[in-house]
Amino acid sequence: MKKIFFSLKPPEGSYGGGGFFVKNLSQFLTNNNYQVTYTLDDDIDILFIIDPRRGPNKRYGLQNFLHYKKTHPNTTIVYRVNECDIKRDVSINIEPLIVKTIEFADKVVFISKWLQDYFIKKYKLVLDDYIYILNGCNPDIFFPGEEKKDLSQIKIITHHWSYNYLKGFHIYNQLDKIMEAKNIQFTFVGQYNQQYKPKNIKLIKPKHGLELSNIIRSHNIYLTASQNEPCGNHHIEGIACGLPILYCKNGGGIKESCDGVGEEFKSLDEFFQKLEKIVNNYDTYVKNIDYNFLSSTRCCEQYLTYLKY
Repeated sequence: MKKIFFSLKPPEGSYGGGGFFVKNLSQFLTNNNYQVTYTLDDDIDILFIIDPRRGPNKRYGLQNFLHYKKTHPNTTIVYRVNECDIKRDVSINIEPLIVKTIEFADKVVFISKWLQDYFIKKYKLVLDDYIYILNGCNPDIFFPGEEKKDLSQIKIITHHWSYNYLKGFHIYNQLDKIMEAKNIQFTFVGQYNQQYKPKNIKLIKPKHGLELSNIIRSHNIYLTASQNEPCGNHHIEGIACGLPILYCKNGGGIKESCDGVGEEFKSLDEFFQKLEKIVNNYDTYVKNIDYNFLSSTRCCEQYLTYLKY
């Protein structure tokens, strides 16, 4: 039985996509005869880096991993790259650390082709063993409703754990000001950016699990205006609940999960044009949703294959 270490221990309750990823993959690997640990024990076969920084739920950092590899040279180092500086309105200058960790790792997984191409091109990286694997979500939680959607009232929803302005608030703030005139309901689940206080958007505090997915299923169109997103989970969860999607044109890796199940837009005017297109062809978009592709099972199976390679 191989022993795999994850550098992030999933917390309880609502949290970001990295935590859900580790939770899903840990359970999947346990079911496939792997021993999972979050402690740097002496007998680790695979050291899986989620984030090279120390922090809440991350008791180890890159220096710990460098030392471990030096004292345990047969341990395979896997790094899942899920960050970049341009996803935030204010850079945290994390890319130098990411590049250093990429160059240290034996195997590298990017969470989208967009992110893979971004780093390889920007830093002229020459890598021997790398792949990109798109995120997936838990199909026992995020699944479509059985009833046919009522489109007499357009009910749009989005959800974000982060309140980073580039998560789409340039569009959400504008939509808040005109949604009543357009006869649209818009629900935001999560932490709203505090630079603007919406007057018409329905705000719901962060939720998770079936409570979150039930809220999503009560709407009929998913929206994400997130920019430069390495991959994201929110849009995948929205589509997996059976909702066609509107997504931002410069959304980074988001579009790689949206082919045939939604429309992209650049401006608010184009948003309404594409919204009308989806409403008029709603059933076609819904029929195009590939629930197996969106599933965390597909995602975990790809990781398992890559870890065995």
